[in-house]
Parts: sequence; C-alpha cells; structure tokens
Amino acid sequence: MAVVVFLFVIATVFLVIALVGPYRLYWRARPHAPRQPSDGALTLGRVAAFGVAGIFAFGGCSVQASIDKGTWSASEVREAAEDAAESMANDTQIRRDPTDGYTSLIEAAVVKAGEGQGPSYRVSVERAGEGHDYEIAAGGSDTTACMHVTEKKSSEGGVFVPGADGSSNSIPEYELTATVDDGAC
Repeated sequence: MAVVVFLFVIATVFLVIALVGPYRLYWRARPHAPRQPSDGALTLGRVAAFGVAGIFAFGGCSVQASIDKGTWSASEVREAAEDAAESMANDTQIRRDPTDGYTSLIEAAVVKAGEGQGPSYRVSVERAGEGHDYEIAAGGSDTTACMHVTEKKSSEGGVFVPGADGSSNSIPEYELTATVDDGAC
C-alpha cells in the first residue's frame, strides 16, 4: 500500500509542476537573463510534466488493481459462498466421503463462483464438527463464512450400477440445500 501512496504523491508533484509552471515563473522574474528558454520549450516541459504525472497515476492504479486481485474482501467471500450454495442446490449429488463430506464440492463451487474476485488457490473450505457445517475462508480476508448443508434423499431415485452377476444396485442421490452465515461455524 505504501508503494501506491508513493506513486500517487509523485504524480501529484508532477501535476503541480505542470499546472504552476515554476520555470515560467522563474524566467518571468528575470526577463532579460541570458539563455532564457523559449515559450515553446517551457510549454513542452509542462506537457512532459503532465505526461509523467499520468504515468505515475497509471502506475499507482495498476499496483492497486493487482493488490485487489490478490486478496478477497469479506463481501466477496460471502457472495461467492452464496453463489456456491445456489449452484449446489441446482443438481442432485451422490453422498461424498464421510470424512470429507461435501468439502471438495463446496470448494470447487466457491472457486467457480469467485472467478475474477481473488486468487482461486487461496480458497479454503474446512468441515466444522461432525455435521454438514463448513467454514469458508479466502486468502487476504479476515472473515469467514459458515455454510450449513442439508441433504434430502432425491425423489428421482439414484444412479443404477449393474453388478457382475446381473444384479443391479442403486446409489442414492441427494438434493442439497445450503444456508450461508457470516463468521465461524
């Protein structure tokens, strides 16, 4: 953040130089001094000062944008978690690994929902307790969101898996609903 402030301070200094034109004021006070630059040279210097101010302002904005891309805000974490909850409710799911629960599914949904908001590699989803509560955090954000997932057996049945002996088994599918709250679970 200090780099951004420094770049904007430098841009402001060059903007003041361009607007005030201290060289013009100096040479107007000494109208008959030798080697006085022409008005065209003074104008060119002011235009160059405006250009340098613009370059430093653009640099400050670019650095600030890259800082914003590298971190998640609390509202971005919450919004991505809510979008993930909605996307999970759209499709039925097969029950996941009992130790993992729906952690990997939620993490993938949050990463997809949060594209462009922050770095996807800094998304963390951890199961809280034995139930279906999950803490969602993203790098750079001091806050977490808590997602509570409720599963209900799908009325459509499940996935039929044929057996080697000609029998068929069914793996049940579940409809998921999720709610998102701020803070830890």
